Parts: sequence; structure tokens; C-alpha cells
Amino acid sequence: MKPGGEAGVRTLARGVVLAVIFSLGLVRSLLAADAKPVELVALGKSFGMAATWLDPEEELRLQSKWTTLEFEAGSREISWNGHRLFLGEPIRVMGRSLGISPVDLRTRLVPLLNPAAVPAPGELRLIAIDAGHGGNDTGASNPALKLQEKKATLDVARRLRTSLQARGYKVVMTRTNDRYVALDTRPQSANRVGADLFISIHFNSLPGNSKVSGVETYVLTPAGVRSTASQKREAADQAVYPGNRQDHWNMILASTIQQRLLDQLGVVDRGLKQARFAVLRTIQCPAVLVEAGFLTHPTEARKISTAAHRQRIAEAIADGVGDYAGRLRTALPKG
Repeated sequence: MKPGGEAGVRTLARGVVLAVIFSLGLVRSLLAADAKPVELVALGKSFGMAATWLDPEEELRLQSKWTTLEFEAGSREISWNGHRLFLGEPIRVMGRSLGISPVDLRTRLVPLLNPAAVPAPGELRLIAIDAGHGGNDTGASNPALKLQEKKATLDVARRLRTSLQARGYKVVMTRTNDRYVALDTRPQSANRVGADLFISIHFNSLPGNSKVSGVETYVLTPAGVRSTASQKREAADQAVYPGNRQDHWNMILASTIQQRLLDQLGVVDRGLKQARFAVLRTIQCPAVLVEAGFLTHPTEARKISTAAHRQRIAEAIADGVGDYAGRLRTALPKG
């Protein structure tokens, strides 16, 4: 075999697969959720991943030295290195194998398996931080602890600003005090200054259920698939927003931030999710929305009420940005 051997063949095969994936992305008709799924065992081979059936024709594991992916027929949730990741469409049975939607493959798996598959959007210099809610919009609350989401998000945003500035980044904020900012104004302000990254900070609540806890990180739902909370397909699923131009890098950013939050806070993993939130639709740079815990969970809310925990949240997000910057550098033009 010529220099490069099996690795060279694998690289070539992966390149062919990626070329097909991204050519599909250019054809609007193939963005539909009912487009032919991509068979997972063959896909795994192209990325040098061994396939193991955990349950024949029902549960499949693809594994390499660095990555483990687990899929279950009929499920929209997969496992990525032990973390939860939600797809737009369920894994389908394909004869005696399983298949994934081309849109989910292009916007969910490829960013994790090959970050440099899509050119970097540019160097990371200016970061926009969006503290959720504000003014007469208090967001979620925990009256017993006198805890309001609008105040907690602003505090975390300020701490995150300090941490990112200490790492050499320039930072702008959509609000710096307790005031109401319209949802559409938030991404507009980031676009206006040419932000390279947008991070919206929130806290969760589930009134009537104090048992649910954990963190989840959202990206804008790609065109052609459902949002995580949607149980059925809708016409709105075909909408393409400006924020979808960064589907690939949105996912990379979300994965690095979610992983850092889980590793550094030791909280429940509620997953990498997708939604068509207003603050994500019109943003022109990679963007995420972080739900950093539940104000309706007694233990988690008590932690969130402390400055020490809010500092840990900010540091975890900042570390996630640092990891993202590392991925970004691998895709920037050399020289």
C-alpha cells in the first residue's frame, strides 16, 4: 500500500462522505426530514469507527479512540461520549441496519467528528453575552429564596465578561443593568458590532415539578428537522434563518460549553438541544442559549443563589469558549 496506507484510504473515504453530505446541504429538496437516511455502519467505517450491536438491529455503538456514539432505533436521543444529544429526527431502521437523517448527520455528527470540515467563520475576538430577561420581564423565580432569573443571569453574564476579558477577548453585553431588552434587539445589537460569538444565559423552571434539575444547551434548529420539544413535523420546520448559516459551528460551540458545564458543575445532563428561539434566529455568528439550572429544584436553586456557584457557571462557560477557540484554530487558513 502507498504511503498513508489505511489512514490515507480512510481520509479519502471520509472526504467523499463529507462532500456528499455538504452537497446534499445545497439542495433544498434534500433538507426534508423524509430524505433517505444515511446508513450508520458504513458511515462509521468512513470515520474509522468500529460498529458494535448492543441489541441487534435496535441499538448500535460506533467507537473510535476519541469518540463513542450510541444510537437506538426510533429515538431522537443519542449518546455522544456519554453525553445526551438530541437529533431533529428519529434514528430509522434500514433493513438490518440503522440510518440517520442527512440533516442531522450534517449539522450534528459531522461537527463533532470533524470540526474542520467547514471553514472557520473567522478568528474569535469579540464575544456578545446576553443576560436573559430583565426589567419587567423577571423570567423564572424561586420566591422562597427570593431568587429571580433576570438577576441571576445578569450576575453570571458579568462574571463571564470578566473571565473572558482576562483571557484577552473583547466583550459586549446586550444589557448591563436591570432593564427590559426586546428579544429581536438582542441579536441585532450583536450583529451591529460584528460579534464573533453570541452566548445567551438563562435559568430553567418547571412549576409543579421540583424534582427536575440539570443543565441544557440549545442551538438554532436546522432547516428541515424538528426542534427538540416538537413531537410532530410542522411547516415551520422548513424555515431557514440567518442563524442557520452557522449550524456547524453552533454545534461545536454548544458541545464544548455543555461538556464543561457538566464536568465542572457535576450536574444532571439534560442534553444538547435545538429550538428556534428568537435570540438565535437572526444572529450572524455562532450562537448558543444556555439553561444553567432549575430555579424550581430546591437543591439546585440554593446553589444558584450563591455567588460561588454562579462564578463556577461563568468559568465553565468561559472554559467552553476556550475549547471552541481551539477547534476554531484547526479550521482557520494556515499561514
